[in-house]
Amino acid sequence: MDKDLVRQSLNYHGPALLNLLRNEQQEHAGFKQLLGDLSKWPQYRKERNVENPEIQQFIARKADLLFANSWTSNSQAKSETQEPTQGYYAVMPPMEQFMEVPSAHKKELFFRDLERGDIVIGRIKSIREFGFFMVLICTGSGVLRDIESLEINALCPLRDVPSQSSHGDPLSYYQIGDLIQGNM
Repeated sequence: MDKDLVRQSLNYHGPALLNLLRNEQQEHAGFKQLLGDLSKWPQYRKERNVENPEIQQFIARKADLLFANSWTSNSQAKSETQEPTQGYYAVMPPMEQFMEVPSAHKKELFFRDLERGDIVIGRIKSIREFGFFMVLICTGSGVLRDIESLEINALCPLRDVPSQSSHGDPLSYYQIGDLIQGNM
């Protein structure tokens, strides 16, 4: 569980939420670790007149999902690890944005420069029981390319689709038209 998110919620809702969390999340390992840290945190503000205790009950029941570390953005982690001495600069758009490149040549350059592990971004075109098909839009690493006009189709098999939960169909989280980032 993300300590900062729990702390913000407890500071707002007060000790009543903490009692509900103790009752609902007693088996969650992440919350057990946080209980030890609660004594180090400053005292919560005094109890106020809560207009909607159902919200606190909802937060307590779904705390493992609401306060999961996966909700924190990757941009925060990247910005924290980036050294302040590095200069900031704009990412140069792909060459295709500045000049007319024939489609055949563009496709040849794309397949020549593409390597295993490169990031590609695409839009889901269709979903089948064995995976989904997507139309590639651009590359996100290595040599940046704008390839949407080439209409290159790619298959993302079911075995490569990350599971969003321990049960259920992983493809049920995706819809036609969703943008997907993946590795080649």
